[in-house]
Amino acid sequence: MNGATPPTDLQRRDTVVSLGVVVLLLLLHFLLWPWLTGLPVGPDLLLGGLLLAALRVRAGTAAVLGFVLGPLEAAMALGDPGMYALVLTLTGYLAARSRDVLFVDAPVFIAVYLFLGTWIARVMLVLIAGGPTGTAAAIGWAVLDALATAIVCGFIDTFAASLVRRG
Repeated sequence: MNGATPPTDLQRRDTVVSLGVVVLLLLLHFLLWPWLTGLPVGPDLLLGGLLLAALRVRAGTAAVLGFVLGPLEAAMALGDPGMYALVLTLTGYLAARSRDVLFVDAPVFIAVYLFLGTWIARVMLVLIAGGPTGTAAAIGWAVLDALATAIVCGFIDTFAASLVRRG
C-alpha cells in the first residue's frame, strides 16, 4: 500500500455532488446563454463552474479544463478562441493554486472567491481584447456580473454541500 487512507463515504458523496454541480453549471451556461447575455447583468455560469471545479481538482487539471472551455465560450460569444483559452486557462490554474493558501470550506470564502475569480477573469478579457473605448464601463459591468455569479453559484454550491451533509 502507498499509505494513503481510503476516502470515506462522505468524501465520495461530496466529490460526486461537487462534480455534478460543476457539470450542471456548465450545461446551464450553454443552454441559457442566449437569455443570460440578453440581461444587463447576469451570472457567468461557465466561470462559476470553472472556479468551483478548480477548488476540487489539481491545478493542471483546472488549467486543462479552462483551456477546453475557452474555445467553447469563444464559439458562443463569437470571440477570439485564443484569448478565451488563455484567460480561462490562467483562471483555472490560479484559482486551483489559491486554495493552497486560503481556507476553502467557509461559505463566505466561496462567495468572495467566486466574486474575485470572475471579476479578475472578466477584467483580463477586457484588457486583452483592448480597445480604448468602453474599457472603464466594461470593468464596471464586470463587477456586477461577478457579484451575480458569486450569488448564484455560491448559493448552488452551498445548497449542494448541505445535501451532502444531510444525506
